[in-house]
Amino acid sequence: MNRAIAGPSTYVPSRTAARPRPRGSAHTSRRRALTVRLAEDAVGAVWVVEGSRAETPGEAGFAEDFYFDLGGSTPAPVKGIRFNTGSTPVTVTIPRPLGIVFEEKLDGIYTTIVVDEVVEGSNAARADVQVGDVLRITSAVFNVPGVVDVTAWLNPPKSTNCKAYFVADKQSFDKVMSAIQSHVVQVDTPDGPIDVGEVGLVLERKGAAKGVDENGTGAEDEDGAGCASVAEAQGW
Repeated sequence: MNRAIAGPSTYVPSRTAARPRPRGSAHTSRRRALTVRLAEDAVGAVWVVEGSRAETPGEAGFAEDFYFDLGGSTPAPVKGIRFNTGSTPVTVTIPRPLGIVFEEKLDGIYTTIVVDEVVEGSNAARADVQVGDVLRITSAVFNVPGVVDVTAWLNPPKSTNCKAYFVADKQSFDKVMSAIQSHVVQVDTPDGPIDVGEVGLVLERKGAAKGVDENGTGAEDEDGAGCASVAEAQGW
């Protein structure tokens, strides 16, 4: 299995043996999503849509919707992400470098990307990312080709680097790590390229999250238009 650290810029995958992962609790409960951001004066890169939780007919668990801030006038919705019964959706906005070691683990016939280690004193540790958290969605930066027409060969359109999100479910380890690593690329805006200083993650945590009681791919550019269906365009 693959294992990599999400650090300042690059990662080095290695082959390690997959360690047994306990199954989630079978008891039924309803839990609130936990949102963590290191700065308290803003929502962050990703957050749960209030009131979006719904049971999934015919399947165990529940579905939840999320918003990603991609720099446009309105956030981008990611709808219907299914979570297992007894688990808690956790959204975190973390400054780079993260300080998380991810590992690919077998879960039935599919693989999942799991937090295998949180570097002590890192930004991820401050955001309370925990070993065993399953990565479901990450923010990313995609390069989107410009629109091409019959006259474009005279003046080829410029591609654009856009903020995006990437759903990790059933994706390869290398693609997920590339999505996280893509934050080193500057995003194009009307005022010029800017750095992306934070990473937004949606995690699935088994059991109740600390401080919690019992009560889906796309992108857009900085002015909110022009970068739809990026994952398809990139072949991701």
